[in-house]
Amino acid sequence: MADLLPVDRALEIVLQATTVLPAESAPLDAATGRILAEDLRADRDHPAFDKSLMDGYAVIAGDLASGPRTLKVVQEIVAGADPASLLPLAPGTAARIMTGAPVPPGADAVLIVEQSEAVPGDSRAIRATAAVRPGENLARRATDVREGDMLLAAGDFIGAGEIGVLAACGRGRVRVGGRPKVGVLATGDELVPVGESPGPGRIRNTNGPVLAALAERAGAKVTDLGIAPDRESALAEAIEAGLRTDMLVLSGGVSMGVHDLVGKVLRSLGVEILFERVAIKPGKPFTFGRRGAAIVGGCPGNPVSSYVIFQVFLRPALRKMAGHPVPRLATVRGTLTGPVRQRPGRTGFYQARARWDAGRLLVEILPTSGSADFSACARGNVLAIVPADSASLSAGDPIDLLLLDDSADR
Repeated sequence: MADLLPVDRALEIVLQATTVLPAESAPLDAATGRILAEDLRADRDHPAFDKSLMDGYAVIAGDLASGPRTLKVVQEIVAGADPASLLPLAPGTAARIMTGAPVPPGADAVLIVEQSEAVPGDSRAIRATAAVRPGENLARRATDVREGDMLLAAGDFIGAGEIGVLAACGRGRVRVGGRPKVGVLATGDELVPVGESPGPGRIRNTNGPVLAALAERAGAKVTDLGIAPDRESALAEAIEAGLRTDMLVLSGGVSMGVHDLVGKVLRSLGVEILFERVAIKPGKPFTFGRRGAAIVGGCPGNPVSSYVIFQVFLRPALRKMAGHPVPRLATVRGTLTGPVRQRPGRTGFYQARARWDAGRLLVEILPTSGSADFSACARGNVLAIVPADSASLSAGDPIDLLLLDDSADR
C-alpha cells in the first residue's frame, strides 16, 4: 500500500489544483445557495422609526402609574403611516395603533388591546386596565440594525435568512461566487443509455446520472457528455469537449485493464496527472489531473466507488470553485450501534444511517454486497469513516461521519 496516496494528502492536492471562479452579479431570486462575494452593510436604520410591536394604544406610561385610567383617543395610526405626520401625545391621551406602525412623539409605551376597555357612550375614549412600563411593546429606532452595520460578509452562504437580509437592504442584485460548469462523461462499451433495455453483457449507465445529480446538488451547471466507448479516438473527442468546462468528471476506464484508457488519453490531451491511486475504500483507482484551469476527476466504474469519490474529493473542489471559504467538508462524531471490520491500509467510507437518540448520534453501518451495489447509495444519510490503520470498530465506539449533501432530507 506504500504507493497509495493517503486521503488527506489527495484532498489537499485536489484543492490546491482547484481555482476559485471569478465572482459574478446575480439577481436576488437566483442567489439562493450561492456564496456571497461582497460585504453587505445596512443602508439604513432598522427599524427606521420607533414602532409598535403590538396592536393597541400608544400611551405615556406615567399616565397609568397610579392605576386604571380613562384616556382620550386623539388619532389612529396604521402601518405605513408617515412618522412626520403624527400628532404628539399630550398627557391623558392615547393613539390607537397597529403592529408595525410608527409611535407618535411623546408616547413611550404601547398598551395592548387586551388591557383596555371601551367607555360606554364615548367612542373617542378608552379605559386602560393595566399599567405599562416605559418602552413596553415598542421598538426604538435602530434597535435591530444601525445604518452602516456589517450584516453579511464575503464568503457567507446565501440561504433563506440571508436573502431576507439582502432584501431588507434593497439589494435586487448581489455579487456571488461563480457557478462551476461540470461535464459528466461515462465510459465503457458495456454501457447503454438509461432508456434502453440492456442486451447480453450490457448494463445501463447509472454513474452518469448519479454524478450529474451530485454536481447539480453542489451548485454546478452540468453538461451530460453521454457515453464514450472504449476506443481512444472516440474517448479523446469526448474528453476534449469536457475539458472546456471547469470540472470534467469521468466514470470508468481508470483501473489497470487493457481497455482502461482514460489515463492514457488524458495525457495525450495535455492533462497533467497529479495522482492515480488513493488509499480509500471504495474508490482506490481515482485519477485526478488538470489542464489549465480545468480539473479532471476520473472515478472508478463501480457505482458506490464513484459516489464516494465525488463526495470526498469533488464536492469540496466545487465548493472552492464557488468561493466557499472552507471547502473541506466538516465531519461530526457519532456512536456505532454495531461492529465494522475492514482490511487495514485504506480509509474506509461506509454507507450508514445516523439518527439522534437521547442526545447521541447513533450510527448503523448498512449492509452491502460491495462497490457494485448501486442501490447502496440510496439507503444512507452519512458516510462512516474508519481510519486506515483500524481493522475493526465495535458497537459503542465513536466514529467520524461525513454528512451527505442531502442528509437533512433523508
